[in-house]
Amino acid sequence: MQYISVKEASERWGISERRVRALCESGRIEGVTRCGDWVWSIPESTQRPADGRTLRYIKNRSLRTGSQDYKEVDSLKKTARQNTLTNAQRTEIICEILAYEGKNLTPDQIRDVTRLVKQEFDLKTHLEILNIEGAFSMGVAEVSETSLKQVNERLLCNLSTKGGVYAVSGTQAQEVEAMLSQYAGPWSVLHPVARAAFLFSELMRICPFEEANTATAFWFLENELLRAKFPPVLFGSENTSQLKAALASTRIRGNSQGLIDLIKASMEGK
Repeated sequence: MQYISVKEASERWGISERRVRALCESGRIEGVTRCGDWVWSIPESTQRPADGRTLRYIKNRSLRTGSQDYKEVDSLKKTARQNTLTNAQRTEIICEILAYEGKNLTPDQIRDVTRLVKQEFDLKTHLEILNIEGAFSMGVAEVSETSLKQVNERLLCNLSTKGGVYAVSGTQAQEVEAMLSQYAGPWSVLHPVARAAFLFSELMRICPFEEANTATAFWFLENELLRAKFPPVLFGSENTSQLKAALASTRIRGNSQGLIDLIKASMEGK
């Protein structure tokens, strides 16, 4: 394991050396070891601990659904039998993910890559497409920290050694913990569409991993709906701006009504 000094941690986390030493003294830094009376060795991968005010915000963050009627989407559940995505659905979702990140490819280009037909764009994009397609072929999974890391790692196969690794700075680990606590607690009684929307929006807001956060969030959105026997959400890559606006409202105001409305409309084919 690689270690960094108090000074290096101070520079990386943007806090004073005195504050870093105080965190070491109080046991707030995971894996820290003391060498002598004044020297601390801090694991390089350790994140900056969140202060009490940040943790209170994370734990108390509330999301609102607005007034919702789920009758139409509930009627879709009665006819939905799939628990995996079709090839066409995977292709559309890959287009949406890439469009969200500014890469506008056609369904034909996506299909050609999944058939191992080389395209004119870069190798990294080829691998991203193959990884997303492979991840969405995995089937459904329980939502947990382990599954979050496993999916992210699958999405970064042959692309990065940072798959399943939380972002180095910030409060991502604590925010994921708080999100999973809400998922298992207050969100568990919500309609599956609302629960999927909350999970999706929080993953997009937190961006917990070093890379592939957008694809990870999309994977768990579809996973949550498939687990509940609902059809998948197909936003359409042409609706990226609407999706970003709905996510911004959820992130800034905690208002998920626009996102849930967009999810419902997509499921209903409107």
